[in-house]
Amino acid sequence: MRHSSQPNLFRSALRPAVLAAAALFSLAGQASAWDMRVCADPDRLPFSHEDMSGFENRIAEVLADELGATLSFLWSPQTPEMIANHFRTGECDLIIGVADGEANMTSTIAYYRSPFVFLYRADSGLDLHTFDDPELQDLQIAVQPTGGPTEEALVKRGLRGNIVAHFDFQLAPIVEAVADGAVDVAVLWGPVPGYLAAQHEGELVVSPVPEFEPPFIPMFINIVMGVRQGDESFRDLIDRAIAARWDEIQAILAEYDIPVMALPKPTLTLEMGQP
Repeated sequence: MRHSSQPNLFRSALRPAVLAAAALFSLAGQASAWDMRVCADPDRLPFSHEDMSGFENRIAEVLADELGATLSFLWSPQTPEMIANHFRTGECDLIIGVADGEANMTSTIAYYRSPFVFLYRADSGLDLHTFDDPELQDLQIAVQPTGGPTEEALVKRGLRGNIVAHFDFQLAPIVEAVADGAVDVAVLWGPVPGYLAAQHEGELVVSPVPEFEPPFIPMFINIVMGVRQGDESFRDLIDRAIAARWDEIQAILAEYDIPVMALPKPTLTLEMGQP
């Protein structure tokens, strides 16, 4: 997934999966001859990898199976250039993981919500759950993303001087910095630390930060799939597939130890209506 520099965290988590019946049946009738082309990063675990080991690869396979489509991937680093050069030009149809509200695409319903988390060693004696914990005053802290809501929460509490490292796109080093004791605690978005901490077999603690920073700043990111701008018919078809295979998708996320917050299971309907 690509982390935009200023992700829109204020959009509501889930619009109802209200689908246009005529468009659905028209597209569904073509599914047997359709190749679902997915833009994906070739080396960005746990999200995607060209060896098909990422959870987004697995979820794409589930969707293709649900829709009766064949599946192919266009491998490209998930950057603005991917969207401009491949996605918007029609070389691929779908991006499996983007922040809700991402520009230059039409979003599906959210299929998971992952919080920002504290990451620290299990043998550190720490028990962090809030930015107001006095223990933070004595710790060296790494943050991701630079200038994001977690950094703002720390700075607001006078902890700017405690921030000793910033990480953005390469997140494995921040996990290793905590594991090696180079920093005491990291505050970052949940999927990468959840996935990598599980590989440290209990040596690292992943603890969600509070859901909202006062007054109403969300400390989580809702993840959707992206189709090309204005392609509501295809968006509705993907919404239908997400709803139909919701439990299987959630099980894949759990298999990869992705920290998630509860989202209501979407209700599938063929009634006409506005999303």
